[in-house]
Amino acid sequence: MKITLEIKDMDYGALIAALLPTVHDIIGKEEKSFVNKILLKLTALPPATVQKMVNLLPRETQDEIVVLLVSKNKEKILEFADHLAKEKNISFCISNFQVEI
Repeated sequence: MKITLEIKDMDYGALIAALLPTVHDIIGKEEKSFVNKILLKLTALPPATVQKMVNLLPRETQDEIVVLLVSKNKEKILEFADHLAKEKNISFCISNFQVEI
C-alpha cells in the first residue's frame, strides 16, 4: 500500500518552530549547509519569532527546511503514528517513509 498526502497552505513557520528544538544537536554535528546554518541560528530564538522569520523566507527555502526537519524527526513521527494506531486498535506497518521536495 502506498499513501501519498498533499498538504496545501500549511504554516511552515509554525511547523518549523514546533520541530526545530528536537533537532538542534543533530544539526550542530552535520555539514554546515545554508539551510543548516539558518536552522542553527533559529534554534536560539523563541518559537513565535522563529515562526515569523521563517514565513519571511522564500518558499523554496521553507520547503528545504521542512523536508530536513521532517526527515530528522522521522523516528518520532513513526512512533507517534504507531501510538495513535495502538490507541485505536489498528494494526499496520509503515515500511517506507520519505520526504521529498
